[in-house]
Amino acid sequence: MSKGFFSSRPWLYRILLFVFAMLCSLVLWMYVTSVQYDDYSRSFNGVAVTFEGEATMRESRGLVITSVSDSSVRFTVSGNRGVISKLESANLNAVINLDTIKTAGTYTIAYAVSYPSGTDTSTLSVTSRSPDTVTFVVDDLVMKEVDVYGVFSGSVAEGYSVQDVQITPASVRISGPQESLDKVASAYVEVTRENVDKTLIYESSYILLDENGEQVTDSSIELETDSVTVTLPVTSIKEIDLAVNIIDGGGATSDNVTVSIEPSTITLSGDADTLAGVNSLAVASIDLADITEDTFIETYTISLPNDTELVSGSREATVTLEIKGLERETFSVTNFSVINVTEGYTAEVIQESLEVIVRGTEGALAEVADYNIRAVADLTDIGSATGIVSAPATIYVDGSAEVGAIGEYRVYVNVTAE
Repeated sequence: MSKGFFSSRPWLYRILLFVFAMLCSLVLWMYVTSVQYDDYSRSFNGVAVTFEGEATMRESRGLVITSVSDSSVRFTVSGNRGVISKLESANLNAVINLDTIKTAGTYTIAYAVSYPSGTDTSTLSVTSRSPDTVTFVVDDLVMKEVDVYGVFSGSVAEGYSVQDVQITPASVRISGPQESLDKVASAYVEVTRENVDKTLIYESSYILLDENGEQVTDSSIELETDSVTVTLPVTSIKEIDLAVNIIDGGGATSDNVTVSIEPSTITLSGDADTLAGVNSLAVASIDLADITEDTFIETYTISLPNDTELVSGSREATVTLEIKGLERETFSVTNFSVINVTEGYTAEVIQESLEVIVRGTEGALAEVADYNIRAVADLTDIGSATGIVSAPATIYVDGSAEVGAIGEYRVYVNVTAE
């Protein structure tokens, strides 16, 4: 057929080209279809062995798998090429059903091949396996309590200290085969926080340790709880000055005394808010009216603020008090009176005189006479007693604020019922 034939009939040329293209497409489709759906075989290596019903066997029958002969297997699958081409070793499983396992022992069971969800398995078959079966050991499940301890290995901010790590609960329960549990000696939490300046409380995982302190990693051991509460108590550290409360009396004031304390400071640890308000700590209150000598030395036990502990220093402090610039003089008191007599009773001081030591500056003492001094007996503690009693007496020096009696005094009083 000559060129001129198609030149005069272009429409016919186009029709022939269209028919030719359709024939090519049909041939290509028939080829692809024949390849896609023909029989095909493919081997899969390293397919993971899994156990179906392992949790149920553990919980309801108290059994646990302790060893497996093969963790993966190899098999060949034959069938439709299009279906098999979508499979990979990673999305296949060799599944062993544990429903028939009722007691501890060694079992050898053939596995079933599990395909991904949605796979058309109607044309697939396993034509070879290696190995054909899997052998595994089942042991009785055992429970064990192990103590949990914590160690702080971080750092603490300046001016603070950490106490022992506290773990709640103090022990945890683990379960597994006896052979595996025998490896475990304790559970351990490590606190690694840095520059800590406040108490920490948080949830933490823990690890199991053997008797040599090495970590135990055993997949057959199950933890009843996988976390514990960790408390790291952090306290403030502060140096505190020691002091003495001076009560003026006996003609002496704080201006007349010098006080030294040994030690002069102690270091405490405690809650930061508590110690923030503590700048000094009084070891004693001393009433100068009770000090009869120029030099007074006494050792006191230091009472620490609540919720604090002594870091350095002593729990006792020795106080040395010296009175300077004052004189003492003895007077005979004859002016007596009685207060706080119980209702329905009468009281009379039967003592004729009382020797009283008065202290003050030389000039102030020169202005004091016996008649300026009186003794007042207090019967508060006598109650309903009758007869002659010894009652404590307070000494007053009238007309002079710069002198005062020192020491303790008592007078005899006759108490009668009305």
